[in-house]
Amino acid sequence: MKLKFLFMLSLLISSVNAFATGGTEFSADFIQSAPQQEEQHGKMYVGKGRMRMEFDANGSRIIQIVDTAGQAVYMINVEDKTYMRQAGQGGQMPGSSPQAGDNPCAGMKNITCKRVGEETIHGRPAEKWEFTSTSQAQSGKMTTWLDRERRIPVRQVMPDGSGMELALLGMETVSGRKTEKWEITTIGSDGEKQVSHQWFDPELGMNVREENAAGYVREMRNIKTGRQPDTLFSVPAGYEEITMPGGDDYR
Repeated sequence: MKLKFLFMLSLLISSVNAFATGGTEFSADFIQSAPQQEEQHGKMYVGKGRMRMEFDANGSRIIQIVDTAGQAVYMINVEDKTYMRQAGQGGQMPGSSPQAGDNPCAGMKNITCKRVGEETIHGRPAEKWEFTSTSQAQSGKMTTWLDRERRIPVRQVMPDGSGMELALLGMETVSGRKTEKWEITTIGSDGEKQVSHQWFDPELGMNVREENAAGYVREMRNIKTGRQPDTLFSVPAGYEEITMPGGDDYR
Protein backbone atom coordinates (compact mmCIF):
# COMPACT_ATOMS: atom_id res chain seq x y z
CA MET A 1 0.00 0.00 0.00
CA LYS A 2 2.86 2.38 0.76
CA LEU A 3 4.47 1.85 -2.65
CA LYS A 4 1.16 2.31 -4.46
CA PHE A 5 0.49 5.50 -2.50
CA LEU A 6 3.86 6.97 -3.44
CA PHE A 7 3.39 5.93 -7.08
CA MET A 8 0.05 7.72 -7.41
CA LEU A 9 0.87 10.71 -5.23
CA SER A 10 3.83 11.62 -7.42
CA LEU A 11 1.35 13.49 -9.63
CA LEU A 12 1.23 16.05 -6.84
CA ILE A 13 4.96 16.32 -6.23
CA SER A 14 5.08 20.09 -6.46
CA SER A 15 1.52 21.01 -5.58
CA VAL A 16 0.84 20.42 -1.88
CA ASN A 17 1.07 24.17 -1.25
CA ALA A 18 -2.04 24.70 -3.41
CA PHE A 19 -4.47 23.41 -0.80
CA ALA A 20 -2.17 24.19 2.14
CA THR A 21 -2.59 27.90 1.41
CA GLY A 22 -6.29 27.75 0.63
CA GLY A 23 -6.27 27.63 -3.17
CA THR A 24 -9.23 26.92 -5.44
CA GLU A 25 -11.36 23.96 -4.37
CA PHE A 26 -12.05 21.33 -7.02
CA SER A 27 -12.54 17.67 -7.89
CA ALA A 28 -10.92 15.72 -10.73
CA ASP A 29 -10.17 12.31 -12.15
CA PHE A 30 -6.51 11.38 -12.40
CA ILE A 31 -4.93 8.90 -14.77
CA GLN A 32 -1.44 7.45 -14.84
CA SER A 33 -0.14 5.49 -17.82
CA ALA A 34 3.16 3.82 -18.64
CA PRO A 35 4.45 1.83 -21.62
CA GLN A 36 3.23 -1.78 -21.60
CA GLN A 37 1.33 -1.25 -18.35
CA GLU A 38 -2.36 -1.00 -17.54
CA GLU A 39 -3.64 2.52 -16.94
CA GLN A 40 -4.16 3.50 -13.30
CA HIS A 41 -7.28 5.54 -12.52
CA GLY A 42 -8.33 7.46 -9.42
CA LYS A 43 -10.28 10.39 -8.05
CA MET A 44 -9.15 13.45 -6.11
CA TYR A 45 -10.84 16.21 -4.16
CA VAL A 46 -9.13 19.39 -2.99
CA GLY A 47 -10.68 21.59 -0.28
CA LYS A 48 -9.43 24.40 1.91
CA GLY A 49 -6.27 23.00 3.49
CA ARG A 50 -7.30 19.40 2.77
CA MET A 51 -7.01 16.87 -0.04
CA ARG A 52 -8.47 13.41 -0.68
CA MET A 53 -7.31 10.81 -3.23
CA GLU A 54 -9.03 7.50 -4.05
CA PHE A 55 -7.42 4.61 -5.96
CA ASP A 56 -7.16 0.81 -6.08
CA ALA A 57 -4.13 -1.02 -4.68
CA ASN A 58 -3.69 -4.80 -4.61
CA GLY A 59 -7.42 -5.36 -4.92
CA SER A 60 -8.33 -2.88 -2.18
CA ARG A 61 -9.89 0.56 -2.43
CA ILE A 62 -7.55 3.08 -0.78
CA ILE A 63 -8.37 6.60 0.36
CA GLN A 64 -5.57 9.02 1.24
CA ILE A 65 -6.40 12.26 3.08
CA VAL A 66 -4.00 15.13 3.76
CA ASP A 67 -5.12 17.58 6.43
CA THR A 68 -2.71 20.51 6.70
CA ALA A 69 -4.65 22.25 9.48
CA GLY A 70 -4.64 19.09 11.60
CA GLN A 71 -1.02 18.31 10.58
CA ALA A 72 -1.87 14.72 9.62
CA VAL A 73 -2.02 12.32 6.67
CA TYR A 74 -4.39 9.33 6.67
CA MET A 75 -4.26 6.13 4.60
CA ILE A 76 -7.64 4.35 4.67
CA ASN A 77 -8.39 0.79 3.50
CA VAL A 78 -12.08 0.68 2.61
CA GLU A 79 -12.39 -3.14 2.41
CA ASP A 80 -10.69 -3.74 5.78
CA LYS A 81 -12.23 -0.63 7.40
CA THR A 82 -8.82 0.29 8.80
CA TYR A 83 -6.59 3.37 8.60
CA MET A 84 -3.07 4.55 9.38
CA ARG A 85 -2.14 8.06 10.48
CA GLN A 86 1.09 9.99 9.89
CA ALA A 87 1.48 13.03 12.11
CA GLY A 88 3.09 16.22 10.81
CA GLN A 89 6.32 17.49 12.32
CA GLY A 90 5.04 20.99 13.00
CA GLY A 91 5.43 23.93 10.63
CA GLN A 92 4.89 22.88 7.02
CA MET A 93 3.50 19.52 6.00
CA PRO A 94 5.94 17.16 4.26
CA GLY A 95 6.23 18.10 0.59
CA SER A 96 4.74 21.56 0.91
CA SER A 97 6.32 24.58 -0.72
CA PRO A 98 7.43 27.53 1.41
CA GLN A 99 5.80 30.92 1.15
CA ALA A 100 7.76 34.08 0.40
CA GLY A 101 10.15 34.89 3.23
CA ASP A 102 9.67 31.52 4.95
CA ASN A 103 12.46 29.16 5.94
CA PRO A 104 12.17 26.39 3.28
CA CYS A 105 13.53 23.70 5.59
CA ALA A 106 11.09 24.42 8.42
CA GLY A 107 9.75 21.13 9.75
CA MET A 108 12.49 19.04 8.10
CA LYS A 109 14.22 16.66 10.48
CA ASN A 110 18.05 16.99 10.75
CA ILE A 111 18.17 19.70 8.08
CA THR A 112 19.20 23.34 8.47
CA CYS A 113 19.30 26.00 5.77
CA LYS A 114 20.31 29.58 5.18
CA ARG A 115 19.61 32.09 2.44
CA VAL A 116 22.81 33.00 0.61
CA GLY A 117 21.60 35.41 -2.05
CA GLU A 118 19.42 35.96 -5.10
CA GLU A 119 20.03 35.01 -8.75
CA THR A 120 18.12 34.85 -12.03
CA ILE A 121 17.50 31.31 -13.34
CA HIS A 122 16.23 31.01 -16.91
CA GLY A 123 14.97 34.57 -16.75
CA ARG A 124 13.15 34.19 -13.42
CA PRO A 125 14.20 35.77 -10.09
CA ALA A 126 15.10 33.14 -7.51
CA GLU A 127 16.28 32.93 -3.90
CA LYS A 128 19.45 30.90 -3.36
CA TRP A 129 19.39 28.64 -0.28
CA GLU A 130 22.01 26.30 1.16
CA PHE A 131 20.73 23.13 2.93
CA THR A 132 22.95 21.24 5.38
CA SER A 133 22.28 17.81 6.86
CA THR A 134 22.94 17.43 10.60
CA SER A 135 22.40 13.65 10.51
CA GLN A 136 25.37 11.39 11.22
CA ALA A 137 24.11 9.05 8.48
CA GLN A 138 24.30 11.77 5.83
CA SER A 139 26.56 14.73 5.23
CA GLY A 140 27.13 17.46 2.69
CA LYS A 141 25.31 20.51 1.41
CA MET A 142 22.59 20.93 -1.20
CA THR A 143 22.06 24.27 -2.92
CA THR A 144 18.53 25.20 -4.03
CA TRP A 145 17.23 28.17 -6.01
CA LEU A 146 13.55 28.90 -5.17
CA ASP A 147 11.45 30.71 -7.77
CA ARG A 148 10.26 33.89 -6.07
CA GLU A 149 6.79 33.76 -7.66
CA ARG A 150 5.96 30.06 -7.66
CA ARG A 151 8.02 29.09 -4.57
CA ILE A 152 9.27 25.94 -6.30
CA PRO A 153 12.89 24.83 -6.81
CA VAL A 154 14.06 25.93 -10.29
CA ARG A 155 17.58 24.61 -9.72
CA GLN A 156 19.11 22.16 -7.25
CA VAL A 157 22.70 20.96 -6.93
CA MET A 158 23.49 17.96 -4.73
CA PRO A 159 26.82 17.27 -2.98
CA ASP A 160 27.77 14.67 -5.62
CA GLY A 161 27.18 17.12 -8.49
CA SER A 162 23.80 15.74 -9.54
CA GLY A 163 20.81 18.05 -9.67
CA MET A 164 17.88 19.42 -11.63
CA GLU A 165 16.65 22.58 -13.37
CA LEU A 166 13.23 23.91 -14.36
CA ALA A 167 12.55 26.28 -17.26
CA LEU A 168 9.21 27.86 -18.21
CA LEU A 169 8.52 27.19 -21.91
CA GLY A 170 5.20 29.03 -22.31
CA MET A 171 1.43 28.66 -21.92
CA GLU A 172 -0.67 25.68 -23.13
CA THR A 173 -4.25 24.46 -22.65
CA VAL A 174 -4.60 21.08 -20.90
CA SER A 175 -7.94 19.51 -19.94
CA GLY A 176 -9.58 22.82 -20.78
CA ARG A 177 -7.32 24.70 -18.36
CA LYS A 178 -4.75 27.42 -19.07
CA THR A 179 -1.41 26.09 -17.85
CA GLU A 180 2.28 26.91 -17.73
CA LYS A 181 4.45 24.32 -19.47
CA TRP A 182 7.70 23.67 -17.57
CA GLU A 183 10.69 21.63 -18.72
CA ILE A 184 12.57 19.69 -16.04
CA THR A 185 16.13 18.58 -16.70
CA THR A 186 17.63 16.13 -14.21
CA ILE A 187 21.41 15.70 -14.19
CA GLY A 188 23.13 12.61 -12.82
CA SER A 189 26.43 12.63 -10.96
CA ASP A 190 27.98 11.34 -14.20
CA GLY A 191 26.59 14.30 -16.14
CA GLU A 192 23.88 12.31 -17.93
CA LYS A 193 20.70 14.34 -18.51
CA GLN A 194 17.03 13.37 -18.69
CA VAL A 195 14.19 15.70 -19.69
CA SER A 196 10.55 15.65 -18.57
CA HIS A 197 7.67 18.14 -18.66
CA GLN A 198 4.90 19.33 -16.38
CA TRP A 199 1.91 21.59 -16.94
CA PHE A 200 1.13 23.86 -13.97
CA ASP A 201 -2.34 25.41 -13.47
CA PRO A 202 -1.88 28.80 -11.73
CA GLU A 203 -5.53 28.98 -10.58
CA LEU A 204 -5.48 25.52 -9.01
CA GLY A 205 -1.86 25.89 -7.92
CA MET A 206 -1.17 22.33 -9.08
CA ASN A 207 0.30 20.34 -11.94
CA VAL A 208 -2.49 18.97 -14.13
CA ARG A 209 -0.19 16.91 -16.34
CA GLU A 210 3.30 15.38 -16.12
CA GLU A 211 5.21 13.27 -18.63
CA ASN A 212 8.76 12.05 -19.18
CA ALA A 213 10.82 10.85 -22.12
CA ALA A 214 10.18 7.18 -21.25
CA GLY A 215 6.46 7.63 -21.91
CA TYR A 216 5.16 7.84 -18.36
CA VAL A 217 2.17 10.22 -18.13
CA ARG A 218 0.10 11.49 -15.20
CA GLU A 219 -2.84 13.76 -15.87
CA MET A 220 -5.95 15.26 -14.25
CA ARG A 221 -9.18 15.20 -16.24
CA ASN A 222 -12.80 16.29 -15.72
CA ILE A 223 -11.67 19.12 -13.44
CA LYS A 224 -14.62 20.79 -11.71
CA THR A 225 -14.08 23.79 -9.45
CA GLY A 226 -16.35 24.42 -6.46
CA ARG A 227 -16.65 23.84 -2.74
CA GLN A 228 -16.01 20.26 -1.58
CA PRO A 229 -18.06 18.67 1.28
CA ASP A 230 -16.32 18.51 4.67
CA THR A 231 -17.31 14.83 5.01
CA LEU A 232 -14.82 13.90 2.27
CA PHE A 233 -11.86 14.82 4.47
CA SER A 234 -12.45 12.73 7.61
CA VAL A 235 -12.02 9.04 8.51
CA PRO A 236 -15.40 7.23 8.35
CA ALA A 237 -16.93 6.23 11.67
CA GLY A 238 -16.20 2.70 12.81
CA TYR A 239 -12.79 2.38 11.12
CA GLU A 240 -9.95 0.91 13.23
CA GLU A 241 -6.58 2.63 13.48
CA ILE A 242 -3.60 0.33 12.85
CA THR A 243 0.20 0.72 12.71
CA MET A 244 2.92 -0.91 10.65
CA PRO A 245 4.83 -3.86 12.23
CA GLY A 246 7.22 -2.56 14.86
CA GLY A 247 4.89 0.28 15.81
CA ASP A 248 5.82 2.59 12.92
CA ASP A 249 3.31 4.37 10.72
CA TYR A 250 3.38 4.14 6.91
CA ARG A 251 6.26 6.57 6.46
